Amino acid sequence: MGVEWREVLPDSGPGAVLAVVRRCLAVDGGLPVAGEPSFVDGRYGGPGAVRIGAYEQGRLVACGAARPAVDRWSLVGAVDPDFRGRGLGGELLDRLMTAAGSVVQVETEALTPAAEELFHSRGLRQVFAEDVFRLGPGAPLEQVALPDGVRVAEWGEETRGAFYTAYGTSFADRPGFPGLTLEQWVDWLVEDDFRPTASLVARDADGTPVGFVVCAEGFLVQLGTAPGWRRRGLGRALAAAALARLRAAGDAEVFLDVNVDNPASAALFRGLGFTGAGRRARFARP
Repeated sequence: MGVEWREVLPDSGPGAVLAVVRRCLAVDGGLPVAGEPSFVDGRYGGPGAVRIGAYEQGRLVACGAARPAVDRWSLVGAVDPDFRGRGLGGELLDRLMTAAGSVVQVETEALTPAAEELFHSRGLRQVFAEDVFRLGPGAPLEQVALPDGVRVAEWGEETRGAFYTAYGTSFADRPGFPGLTLEQWVDWLVEDDFRPTASLVARDADGTPVGFVVCAEGFLVQLGTAPGWRRRGLGRALAAAALARLRAAGDAEVFLDVNVDNPASAALFRGLGFTGAGRRARFARP
């Protein structure tokens, strides 16, 4: 019996899309949050979204969605690992691109060599990529001393301004720095799973914020140091302190992501025991 392509409706089966996405994550790697219902609903739903699925004997074996954005359509898709090698990924992408038009961006939470080859074959070019790293349960935690004269403080109402200063100082010289206001940055950062006790700001002997680390449950969100404090062990010390606090809070494993253009950060985290766990990426045309 062949594959039948049709629209994926909200009532097409309880968790059918979620089940396919989770099977892909188990094989391809990626951030656990990518398999959460709210995340999947956001990627595969929304006003104006076109949802396409391939069914074999009533089972959803491939699914994708095209979501309209301001200046382009965003595409996502997944093919059940048990049904790969049959051309379903290529047909799914072609159907989504036909539905969306010429200006598209493809988002993937777990880039595989086969997917990358497919995207290139359709004239898509990579515009963003970051590697996912994981520190597993029971992995030894390194103790790293802070540089002389440096003191740290936890996140709080009285310290968030210092965190924001450290954030700006650490990243303002990086390409693509968004220049968020304090309120915008805090709104983006502080959600239900935010870990204030594992989020630390470092000050030098004069009290100037020179580095920071912010964490959520099981996730190291951002780590940065001021230009004059790089390669002096501050970033490594902040990361090690945050990891110890996350472990104490009950987070058995910790994830983070690092832009592929930042090999120094990737080396830092590998040195702390993290291992690769997938690659997130975006491809665009034109």
